[in-house]
Amino acid sequence: MNKILLTISIFLGLTDFSLSQVEQDSLKTAKMISDLIQNQKENVEKDSLTFLSGHLFSKSVNHKYIRISTRLETYIHVYSEEDKYLEPIFTESVHWINFVKDSIFDINGDRVIDLAIHWYPSSGCCLADIYDCYIYDEQTDKFSKKVEIPNPTFYPDQFQTYSMTYGQPGETEFFEFKWVNNSLETLKSYEWNDRNQSHIILTDFESATKTDLTEIPKKLEALYGYYWFVMKIKNEEEK
Repeated sequence: MNKILLTISIFLGLTDFSLSQVEQDSLKTAKMISDLIQNQKENVEKDSLTFLSGHLFSKSVNHKYIRISTRLETYIHVYSEEDKYLEPIFTESVHWINFVKDSIFDINGDRVIDLAIHWYPSSGCCLADIYDCYIYDEQTDKFSKKVEIPNPTFYPDQFQTYSMTYGQPGETEFFEFKWVNNSLETLKSYEWNDRNQSHIILTDFESATKTDLTEIPKKLEALYGYYWFVMKIKNEEEK
């Protein structure tokens, strides 16, 4: 019994230590961000630190964009001159093993710059490049709620985004979306009829119709994840 209690105590001690390390990391990062907001004048773009200042999202409002990567987390903050950079208008953190990159670009085609955070799950069987998209609103000087899109291809000039779902080859599905303000409207989907992949089923959500396609639409070939979508897998009886 004593050995069991000792083991539990050690485990709890390690857990507490882990939590305190995260808290210490967060506090140190908060101080670094505060120092950058107050003192940094020039832009910096490195693997562990990005500091950008200016008309990043708006033509009329200046912002300060900070990404700091530590050995535990990647922290992303955005501050606005509207409140003299006192409180962040955006904060996010991603575990270091999952973070891939951050991107500032027009996501939905409204000619206003938005923010996307690219991350990858630490476990799973299949292609899973995830983009957390935040649409910036110039009128409110705020970002939208997160729109999570797996395996995306962005076409902002067409107000469209394509996404391939998570799953084994032969079981994934492409969705064609149209941006309406800050949200996505589903236009079409493309999926295999079954794991034999003899033909594709096109679903048109606007007309509520389904069509069997004997050939893969050309536009799918340019999409991220296409090679995974067309990959052949062994049938159960062939294994």
